[in-house]
Amino acid sequence: MGSDLKGKTALVTGGARGIGHDISAALAGSNVVIHARNVTDAVRSFAEDLAAEHGVRTYVVTADFLKPDGVDQLFAGIAAADVGPLDILINNAGFETTAAAEDMPVAEWQAVIDVNLNAPFRCSQHAAWQMIEKGGGVIINITSIHDSVPRKGLAHYCAAKAALKMLGHCTALEWAEHGIRVIGVGPGAIETDMNREAIEGFGRDKFEGWIPVGRLGNTGDIAETVRFLCSDAASYITATDIYVDGGYMKNLVRYDDRPDRRG
Repeated sequence: MGSDLKGKTALVTGGARGIGHDISAALAGSNVVIHARNVTDAVRSFAEDLAAEHGVRTYVVTADFLKPDGVDQLFAGIAAADVGPLDILINNAGFETTAAAEDMPVAEWQAVIDVNLNAPFRCSQHAAWQMIEKGGGVIINITSIHDSVPRKGLAHYCAAKAALKMLGHCTALEWAEHGIRVIGVGPGAIETDMNREAIEGFGRDKFEGWIPVGRLGNTGDIAETVRFLCSDAASYITATDIYVDGGYMKNLVRYDDRPDRRG
């Protein structure tokens, strides 16, 4: 499968931490552009290690999607680095806050919408022009089970992810004639270095009881799914969504245990 990516170029937004970090690593059969809001020595070392291990080119480009020109800044940086046209775009960057809908400041609403919806739209536009000229490409939008499942305190985040899901469907239809596939990948409860402490505080056992497969997801679960969808093996998959959640979103209504009729 790695040979499918050889010679291609992928951009991973939010590609230095959490899920994005492992997606960047999984796509390292291609040349990888790692977007980060803040570029640190650790981010540079990560990119250098990927390049050395896989014999590819890696680039680190900074941009702040909370700024109106953030996406333009990102693609200007990519052009300045002489990366060349993109074959793969992973719209992964995102964030959430928690606030009751009646108390949510407009600025907080706008910030979550800007990063989780507006930035992926603008990135997709930039990438689509390059992919149209090349004759094809793949765009993966990292959505969430909360594009379909509401959650208290996350009205802005859920609304943004639901809109991103539909954006993916619309652009998939519009760009299919250009050989561009657009797919949504919806993570469920995924453990990362950033949320591990919160998971332990809330109760790991609760998640393990709720999720049918009996465990939290990990970042590799998402990264391997993305790598497959970017490969030639997935060439007939577009305009759809794949939820990587261990069955979590199908098990949100919990009845009493059924009696054991065996024996």
